[in-house]
Amino acid sequence: MLLRRGWDVALPVQAMLEGAPLESWGAAVPHDLTGRGPMHVLATARGELVAKELRRGGLLGGVARRTFLDPRRGWREAAAAETLSARGVATPAVVAARSRRVAPGLYRLDVATERLPAAGDLLAMLRAPQPDLRLLASAAGLTLRRAHDAGLRHRDLNAKNLLVPANAARNGLIVLDLDRCTVGKPLAREERVEALARMARSLVKRGVLPLAEAGRSEDIALRQRAALAACRDFFRAYGSVNGQMPAKLLGECVATLQRTLAWHARGWTARGTSRETAR
Repeated sequence: MLLRRGWDVALPVQAMLEGAPLESWGAAVPHDLTGRGPMHVLATARGELVAKELRRGGLLGGVARRTFLDPRRGWREAAAAETLSARGVATPAVVAARSRRVAPGLYRLDVATERLPAAGDLLAMLRAPQPDLRLLASAAGLTLRRAHDAGLRHRDLNAKNLLVPANAARNGLIVLDLDRCTVGKPLAREERVEALARMARSLVKRGVLPLAEAGRSEDIALRQRAALAACRDFFRAYGSVNGQMPAKLLGECVATLQRTLAWHARGWTARGTSRETAR
């Protein structure tokens, strides 16, 4: 088990080493957080924690959802969080990471991070009544620029993994879910385009970002114009890359997005997603 210095006085360390369940690490706090598995918000003498057992997604999640070959995955998340924080990217510090062997070569992994105050995740804020799209877009652009400059290669950086703090307009958003990321050199331009297009694709998939299409209702047309203005604000906040102006970067990301949407849209429609969202 890895334990952040100074937290030993606030956590039941011996019980944790002996396999105590996550919910016994502190006092339960009501919450509405969701993830691949149960999420626990726990009050301790040093503050609140968000604790979870790591779960697999994708194809492997169907056969080995709760077990991993690498017992040090939580260790790498802790190291990534420390590096990103030092490079100016807001992210929760890992307080504890535990691996438990359940069979030869197989482990279950638990991670607890500090809970940072926030109004909600970016997806929830975008879906709220009358969201401030331009503020949220600018904050997201600033955050992703810092993350890419800091060398963050995040396999699933979407709107659910970005928290919106009260000071988002000035300081940007909080990046979550680092257990599968790497941190190295600043991203190359091609990597940035792919990452930004992947973020846009997740917003289209969730019906937040409507794409232009003829014959839509006036309400949808208004949403499209608002989304386009927000996208421009996002790329202005993100800034130029290797002399490439934000408007050109936006065009390149849109082209990359369009090349991948048709394949993904078939999958979303097959799972019952509406035609409008799939587009």
